[in-house]
Amino acid sequence: MIETKFIDELLNKSIKKYDLNDLKELANEIREFQIQSISKTGGHIGANLGVIELTISLHYVFDIEKDKLLFDVGHQGYTHKLLTGRKDLFSTLNTIDGMSRFISPKESPYDILDASHGGTAISIGTGIAYANKKDNIDSKTIAIVGDGAFVEGMSFEGLNYSTSQNLPLIIVINDNGMSIPKNVGAVNMILSTKQNASNFFNSMGFEYFYIDNGHNLDEAIQIFQQAKNSPNKKTIIVHVKTTKGYGLEISKNHPYRLHFSMPFNPSDSTTTAPAPTGNSYTQIVGDTLYNLIKNDKNIYVITPSTPYASGLDKLIIDFPDNAIDVGMAEQQAAGMAAGLSMSNKIVFLCYQSTFMQRAMDQIFHDICFMNLPVTIIASRSGFAGFDSPTHHAIYDLSYLRGLPNLEIFYAGTSKDLKNMIELRKKTAKKPMIILHPYEAIRADEEKYFSEDSLNNNETLFTGKDGYILSVGNRLSSAIELREKLKTFNKDVGIINNRWIQPLQVINTIELLQKVNFAITLEENVLDGGFGSAISELIIDNDINTKLIRIAIKNGYTSTGDKDYLSKLEKIDVDSIIKQLKTRGIL
Repeated sequence: MIETKFIDELLNKSIKKYDLNDLKELANEIREFQIQSISKTGGHIGANLGVIELTISLHYVFDIEKDKLLFDVGHQGYTHKLLTGRKDLFSTLNTIDGMSRFISPKESPYDILDASHGGTAISIGTGIAYANKKDNIDSKTIAIVGDGAFVEGMSFEGLNYSTSQNLPLIIVINDNGMSIPKNVGAVNMILSTKQNASNFFNSMGFEYFYIDNGHNLDEAIQIFQQAKNSPNKKTIIVHVKTTKGYGLEISKNHPYRLHFSMPFNPSDSTTTAPAPTGNSYTQIVGDTLYNLIKNDKNIYVITPSTPYASGLDKLIIDFPDNAIDVGMAEQQAAGMAAGLSMSNKIVFLCYQSTFMQRAMDQIFHDICFMNLPVTIIASRSGFAGFDSPTHHAIYDLSYLRGLPNLEIFYAGTSKDLKNMIELRKKTAKKPMIILHPYEAIRADEEKYFSEDSLNNNETLFTGKDGYILSVGNRLSSAIELREKLKTFNKDVGIINNRWIQPLQVINTIELLQKVNFAITLEENVLDGGFGSAISELIIDNDINTKLIRIAIKNGYTSTGDKDYLSKLEKIDVDSIIKQLKTRGIL
């Protein structure tokens, strides 16, 4: 049993009544509690161990009843959660309706910013601080920016504006030299020394403070008090040096300092993993690109700070000139991809789909508008597990369909994924996005799927009564649904709809005209998605086939595993059967 005397006392005692020795004991308790708890549940262990003393200092110096703490990104918030009375929630991390991995206002009034994408806190903080200044409200806004979020374009836009107004805003830079992997680029060099950083921020008009050891409570508290009580009216930077994974021995040699881990043995690094293990679609991406680059150094792969999520770890190590991590800078990744492509390079741009949203203008304006043959590979399309509701990529089909010149290919199988990447290397003439889910490859691939030409959608089964037109991440449901419909004496076929854009118009029309009904399956919102594309096709061609669109009707959904979320959003097989009965199909 973990001793949590000082954590428990906070329920009835203000942290401001602790002396320095008490605060150090509190930090030790929190560190041990996090290691023991997160080793059982999994979670963002490395990022949180690095900000324990930093967070204690902020709570000690500032008044969280009136001052606003904005954590950017929110996976640095575990200590903040403990200091605001949420110890009992930790055992529910990574469970249905459990504690959020991130800061969430739904959990606590002390969670101001629902932060799961990086780079937002400074800009949002300028708005809060500006309002406080205009309303003469005595409140400090503190934006805690770390894990690489400081290099985001939005962060720099916020920096640029914040000094022009002398806002009651304190920007805390948690400088651990890491985003998910190591930080890259000039900003990392600026932050490498106090002198460099001081020159930079002072020249921009900030008042600059520096904490050399963010794990030294004495020093951190002293500097934060100076910043809080500064007589100057300037916007303030507090630059804090910390160590990601601080206090956990196995993190020292981990490539991401255990940024995130599934449940692990704290004494044995071999049992930890920064991402889901096993034979996955991301592994197919990584292996395929690796083999291509090995034989052709005119190929370039770009990722914005998530190489593990795209299977690129080995490429970045073995081909550092061709596999490029640009840091947490999604727009830079797209712009650089455009420039490489304009220079006659073969370019693969790898995102997690949820973060790709941040580069929409660059994808539209710099890649699609110029019709450049960049291949975007977006992992984690559809449900994204327990990270945050904002991590679900259940909007990508809707917003991508409107982009000019962009081909949208959804890999239904590992063969689809591998073969299309290889084909793009040889034949790319215009932009394409290849989407795939963030999960293990289905065991039924060999049983159901063939080697049909990638130029067409794949017919898994033919049907006399109807067809299920499915996007790749719902094919398992399509197969299960077909079997269920047999019990209702319905002979239903299945199409693996690889091509979202352009639609396979002629083949799909011919297919629909032969049957009484069609069902579209997708892990996307209903508005503007794949089902909408088929609906438009039916209307535009005066087809009488009844269409049932199965998709997510709400704008946002909860966190959870695929089965839970499918039932929650009524896109599971049992819910589909009920809808078919309501629609008169059964």
